[in-house]
Amino acid sequence: MLKNIARCASFVCLLVLPAAAGNLQTPGEINGYSCYTQHEEVVRFLSVLSAQAGNVQVQEVGSTRPVEGFSDKSLLLCILTAEGASRPEEIDRSKPTILITAGQHGSEQSAKEAALALLRDLALGELKPLLNQANFLILPQANPWGNFHDRRVNELGLDMNRDHIKMESAGVQAIHKVFRRWMPEITLDVHERGDNYYRIALGCVSHVNADPSIEDFSRRVILREVGESLAKEKITFQEYAVTSENMPSDASGADFPDEELARWPLITRHSTFDLNDGRNSLAIYQTFSFIQEGASRHDLATLAERTRWQLSSLRAFVRAAARHGQEMTAQVRDLRRQLLEPGGRFARVHLRMEYRRDPAQPQVKIKEFIRPEQRAAGRLKVDKKAGEILLGNEIEPLETAGGQKVAERVITEWYPLVAPTLSVARPWGYVIPAGHREVIETLRRHDVAIETFTRDCQVAVEGWMTQKVVPSRYDYVPPDTIEVSVQPLAILCKKGDFYIPCSQPAALLVPCLLEPQSDFGLIRYRKYGLVPQAGAFYPLYRMSAEQALPLIPYAAWPR
Repeated sequence: MLKNIARCASFVCLLVLPAAAGNLQTPGEINGYSCYTQHEEVVRFLSVLSAQAGNVQVQEVGSTRPVEGFSDKSLLLCILTAEGASRPEEIDRSKPTILITAGQHGSEQSAKEAALALLRDLALGELKPLLNQANFLILPQANPWGNFHDRRVNELGLDMNRDHIKMESAGVQAIHKVFRRWMPEITLDVHERGDNYYRIALGCVSHVNADPSIEDFSRRVILREVGESLAKEKITFQEYAVTSENMPSDASGADFPDEELARWPLITRHSTFDLNDGRNSLAIYQTFSFIQEGASRHDLATLAERTRWQLSSLRAFVRAAARHGQEMTAQVRDLRRQLLEPGGRFARVHLRMEYRRDPAQPQVKIKEFIRPEQRAAGRLKVDKKAGEILLGNEIEPLETAGGQKVAERVITEWYPLVAPTLSVARPWGYVIPAGHREVIETLRRHDVAIETFTRDCQVAVEGWMTQKVVPSRYDYVPPDTIEVSVQPLAILCKKGDFYIPCSQPAALLVPCLLEPQSDFGLIRYRKYGLVPQAGAFYPLYRMSAEQALPLIPYAAWPR
């Protein structure tokens, strides 16, 4: 299908706008949403915004990799506070801090356009009073290469929202760098999906290592209030739901062939519980983490309308989050404090989980557009003969989907719940032999606290003896079968080996990454070489009790 891709020419009119707040327009507003805003225009807009508003600080938090035909681009974080703070230690921590990211998927253009408008409204417009109630961190464009080429992936061909464990993409690294440095209590990741009757879908935490109280409050308060606000604007809304295969690695990022996907039945559920999803990768730190999906046909003809839906929802979200910020902040800080305690509330870690039905709600009704069997791609603006090349600018998009017929459908394969199927006691820490440098570098990208042995010593640990293993045929997928027995061992830890304590903010993430039976672990990626053979020990070890060890912090400086 032909795609209408347009990029704006040089953007100079923005810089000569009057200084009055009401006159500052986003690049999209200036060009009437006739093309997609590009990185250079984002830089210029943020330059003007930060010059006009003393409450905005802009920082470079990373850079994309240069590739042929596309140079490296800076990844920009906008910090909005009443005090004009530029560092975490300068912000007022009595208020919640809210992180909003947009554009992980480059082809989801309205996310970035709405984020820029939200920035303006918070810094100079009607939302400015919210800075007295909350601090804001906004990363408006996480994938400049994908944005330029109107493609989902980034310059490395990676789906960034399936890269929050390995963190190979610069944009994902920047998101986590910002998150771990500022530790916001509330996050929102803005996306687009396909054309949908529900113009906005908002989802919350769906990973059971996040405390259930976070999901409950998110759904009962924030989602409800956003939905009520959008209803007043006649923008249709639902809690985010997707239909996909009922398989453990449904959102792993694995490249499954069609015949593999056909093996699994389709179900409808509240998004994914995978940790390489951006929302859940932050939620495991006991964060109020959300995803926003705007309906989209991915064409320029509807860009202005799509941006309006997204911006209306963003405004409703920040208002609701600021209104309940004190309560949410207190809840998050209490949970994060308990993360640092070896026992208690987070004494067990859930390594596997599954989607389940809700007996109280066995089915759900949704509204959807009735579509013809063959949908027209558009209307020709010029005469063409069969066999002639058809250019994108020679097609006029059809009218928006607003005039389509709407039907109600009953979904019987409804799986709104997530439940753990394998849980283990949270250990004191893990021992990683020095040879596993790739593992250590990944943990460092997650800002996990790492220690290193200063001399050889005997350490009492638990090892996993592999009784049976069937490796997966696919990268990004854990072994099809892995059965282990835990055995006490006394091993020689050598100078330069590593120790990962679990009494740290990443207390629940670390076991999910390092345990061999985890569906979210590094074992599922071939690059780490962690899948053992039957009859062999898994190459990492766990320590279940505190011991006096010769350790020093490893590479503990800021990155």
